[in-house]
Amino acid sequence: MQEDNKKNVKTHSRFNFLMGLLHGIFYNGGIAFGSATTVLPAFLTNFTASKVLIGLSSSIMGEIGGVGNILPQLFVASRIEHRSHKRPLLRFAITIRALCWGLLALFTYLFAGNNPSIALWGLFLLLSIFTFMGGVAVVPFMDIWGKTISPDLRGRFFGYRQLLGGFLAIFSGLIVKSILNNSNVAFPDNYALLFLFAFILITISYVALGSVKEPFAEVHKEQLPFYDFLRKTTGILKKDTNFRKFLFIQILSGTIALSLPFFVLYAKDVLKIRIGMIGIFLSAQMLGMVLSTIIWGYLSDHLGSKKVLQLSILFGLLAPLFALLLPRHCSNLFVLLFVFLSFFISGRVISKNSFLLDTAPAKDRPRYVSLEGTFRLPVVFFPLIGGVLVQYSSYTMLFAITGFFLLGAFILSFCLKEPRKLALSHNSTNA
Repeated sequence: MQEDNKKNVKTHSRFNFLMGLLHGIFYNGGIAFGSATTVLPAFLTNFTASKVLIGLSSSIMGEIGGVGNILPQLFVASRIEHRSHKRPLLRFAITIRALCWGLLALFTYLFAGNNPSIALWGLFLLLSIFTFMGGVAVVPFMDIWGKTISPDLRGRFFGYRQLLGGFLAIFSGLIVKSILNNSNVAFPDNYALLFLFAFILITISYVALGSVKEPFAEVHKEQLPFYDFLRKTTGILKKDTNFRKFLFIQILSGTIALSLPFFVLYAKDVLKIRIGMIGIFLSAQMLGMVLSTIIWGYLSDHLGSKKVLQLSILFGLLAPLFALLLPRHCSNLFVLLFVFLSFFISGRVISKNSFLLDTAPAKDRPRYVSLEGTFRLPVVFFPLIGGVLVQYSSYTMLFAITGFFLLGAFILSFCLKEPRKLALSHNSTNA
C-alpha cells in the first residue's frame, strides 16, 4: 500500500507542482488589485478619515492574515483530520472566496458613489467572508502540499509561487497606477475596475488550485469529539517546545501589522505624495517580492527555515525605522520602505510554511496548521490598535512601538532550533 502511494505521489507531483505555481502566480497578481497595504486604505479614505476604521479593514483582511481567517481553523481541522481526501472542502471554500471579489466590484460600482454606507457595509461583509473562507481553506491547503511537495523542495516551491506571482503583481501595480491617475476613470468606477481585475485573476488561480491531484496519506482512524481534539492539539504546546517558541516569535514579528495599513497613509498625509504613487509603491513591493523569493527559497532549502525567519524579521524591522528616519524632503525614497516590507512578507510566508511542514508529523499536520493559525489571533487586532495609536497619538509613536517589538522578535529568534535538524536528530536516535 505504501509503495503504491509513493508511485501515486510521484505520478502527480509534476502536475501538482505546475498547478501550485499557476495558483501562486495568478493569486498574487489578483490580490495586488485589492492590496490591504496600499489599495484598500486608499479606497477607504474616500469614505472616512477615521484611522480606526481603516485599521479595522486591515484587521479583517491584512497582509499577514485577518480575524476571519483564524476563527474556523481548529474546528475545520477537527472535522477533516480523519479524512484521507480533503480537496472537496478546499474547492468549496475557494469558490466562495473568488465570488467575494466579483460581488465587491459590483457593490463598489453600484453604491460607492451615491450610497457609500451600503458600499462600506458590503466591503466589510465581503472581506470578512473572504478571510473566513481562507481559514476554512488553509487546513486542507497545507495538508495537500505537505503530502505533495517533498521537504527539500518546499522552500523553492513556495518561493517560486511568490517569485512568478510577483512578476504579474508588478504589472498589476502599474495598472493600478494607470487607473487611479486616469481622470477619465472617476471614483468609484476606478476601484470597481480594480476589484473586477482581482476577481478575474483570483478565479483563474483557484481553477488551477482546484485541479490539484490529492495523494492518499495515513490519517487518524476516527473523528474525535471536539473537546478531545482540543485537548490533544493544545497538548502539542507542552511537548513541542521549539514549536511553542516559533508561535511566540510569530506573534511578536506580527506586530508589524500595527503599521502596515498606515505606511501609505503616512506618505499621503505627511509626505504629501500623489495618489498615483500608490501604484508605484505596489509595484516596488512586488518587485521586492520577486527579488526576495529567489533568495528566501534558496536559503530555506539549503540553510533551513530558521535563517529565513530571522533575516525576514530584520527586514521587517528596517521598515518602521526607515519611516522614522527618512527626511520629509526625500519623500521619493519612501518607495524603498515597500521593498523592505516585501522582503519581510515573502520571507515570513516561506519560512512559516516550511517551518510548519518540517515540524508537523504527517498525521498531525491539520493540528499543527490550525494551532499556528489560531495563535495568530492577537496579530489580526494589531492594525486596529495601530489605528487608535495614529488617531490619538502620532505616526512617530506607532512606528517606534512597531520597531521595538520587531527587535524583540529578532533577538528571540536565536533561541529557535532548525526543525529539519531536529527531525534528523530524532530519526537517528530512534534508529
